[in-house]
Amino acid sequence: MLGRFDEALRLKRRAFDLDPLNADSCESLAETEFFMGQLDQAAADFKKALKLNSDVVAAHMVLSQIYVLLGRPQDALPEIELVRYPSIRPYLYAIAYYALGRQKESDTALSEFIAKNHTSMAYQIAEVYAFRNQLDEAFEWLERAYAQRDSGLIFTKVDPLLNNLHGDPRFAAFLKKLNLPT
Repeated sequence: MLGRFDEALRLKRRAFDLDPLNADSCESLAETEFFMGQLDQAAADFKKALKLNSDVVAAHMVLSQIYVLLGRPQDALPEIELVRYPSIRPYLYAIAYYALGRQKESDTALSEFIAKNHTSMAYQIAEVYAFRNQLDEAFEWLERAYAQRDSGLIFTKVDPLLNNLHGDPRFAAFLKKLNLPT
């Protein structure tokens, strides 16, 4: 989460090499690859983790995000349906529909997600706004996440869904506020 990708990747690959049937190790490796921007490799490793254990928690959720970031948002939709927690699906649909150019459906999904989760998932709301390049709203929700002590904030520095924020001076200031190196 601090951006020390080379070290993290080496350690996670080693852990998976030591126990190649451990789906959680494979998923952890895939998550690191995702944060590094190695999207094709991350997708392959998430699929490998799912073959080892179809019940891996984050695989379908992050696969849907990977497909959106790869410019294949239509492939994200079936993954979203497989996400174990229905309450998280509107967040993912808001991102996928936006990438598909289906603004009204994206707005509807985001409104539903905000209505049900504004006190517990402010970070994910910020991700949607950042992905949609609505920077003021994204920073507003990041501040809410900070006030709520949202655990998602640990991903702020490396989250590809926040890439649109990187050029804004508020992003560096927010990383500093979180005590994360810029």
